Amino acid sequence: IRTMLTDILTFKKMSAIPNRTLFGQRITGTSSFLTVSDGRLWATKRKIMSPYFTKIRLAEIFERSNDYIQRGVEKQMKEVVCGESVVDMVDFYGELYQFYLGALGFDLDCEFVSTNAKFHNRVIQQLLKWIPQQFQGFTKLLQMRFDGDVNDTICYLTKLRNLCKEILDYKRKEYTTRGCADPTDILHNVIEASIAVAEGSQGNVEEQIETNAIDDIMTIFLVIDNMAKTLATLLVRIIRDGRIYKKVCDEIRKADTTDLLSMDKSLIYTEMVILEVLRLHPTLMRGIRLANKEITLTNGLVVPKKTMVFFGQLVLHKHPKYWSDPLEFRPERWENGSRGMTPFTYLPFVAGPRVCMGKHLAMMSMKMAMIHTFKHHDIRPQPGTEKEMDWDYRFTIVKPIKGHKVIFERLNSEHENVK
Repeated sequence: IRTMLTDILTFKKMSAIPNRTLFGQRITGTSSFLTVSDGRLWATKRKIMSPYFTKIRLAEIFERSNDYIQRGVEKQMKEVVCGESVVDMVDFYGELYQFYLGALGFDLDCEFVSTNAKFHNRVIQQLLKWIPQQFQGFTKLLQMRFDGDVNDTICYLTKLRNLCKEILDYKRKEYTTRGCADPTDILHNVIEASIAVAEGSQGNVEEQIETNAIDDIMTIFLVIDNMAKTLATLLVRIIRDGRIYKKVCDEIRKADTTDLLSMDKSLIYTEMVILEVLRLHPTLMRGIRLANKEITLTNGLVVPKKTMVFFGQLVLHKHPKYWSDPLEFRPERWENGSRGMTPFTYLPFVAGPRVCMGKHLAMMSMKMAMIHTFKHHDIRPQPGTEKEMDWDYRFTIVKPIKGHKVIFERLNSEHENVK
């Protein structure tokens, strides 16, 4: 609540959402599919891009996605000495998901994927560290301007946007040669949406296509990291609860990865665990909406048109009015799904017309990452941290800051029985 109030005071001074820039350096700007506020532009982008994220389309790319995640985990494990290396799960899965994102738009051996996942993750983590701090007052702002780490981050940001431009040029040539978008290619969908928006606007069409598409690619780089942090959070929780950990591992090691439906049916308890983690530790701890008309609430309060409305998932998800034993980590509460739940009190992916397009991709990829993590390995906390858990809620993106360093242990062969 304190963080939300601080945000409100900050946003009162802004004419636009500020956390899309770093000292004026453009990150996603306000034209990406996630941040665009213009209803017409948003609807145009949404209409073109949302089919990619449906379960029907994800079922089509299931085998490819599963292969990407498997190879990504194997790539990450090459740097790990089982039983010895202390692994930071935020970085481990952050790099995995940057690899996965690149693979969704490129062949696995393309240089954009194989050589840059670690760099992408480093830039994203640095951006998320420094973006909110630039709005903490003049003194903090002055300190940051003389901080070498901040200057390095700005250089990284410039390099990443330049890389996005290279990616865009490469994919536009591919798109043009094909003559239309490949519906299973995430970047073709981005290009098609950017063209549609630019052609319906005034100004230089080519410049708008480029700006919109680069903003969208940057947004995907940022958003894909949410899945990595949620997965790290999930593992922080379950490795400290022997009962839940055993149930998850037993289920995962028997998982059927023939297709998406088979995987989902074989991971019922694992999905309950994911839902419960997203309740206690939603990836986004608060959301913002702009009222497009005057609204009178049931208690008589009038919300004027164009009012910025904040809502706190972190508060709703732990409110005793809506949840029994709200602070208890109890996956079994999801045995009946959302039946009996008060509408709009569980918002890990928000809700309504602007519900997160990638929620099905997030659930699918997290299950895959867990399968290929636990297929050959167990995970235990770094010695001395068995009871440590904590999360950073100071910015929109929630991430673990205690308990996220672990040791991987190689499984005996008799346990390695994933289909």
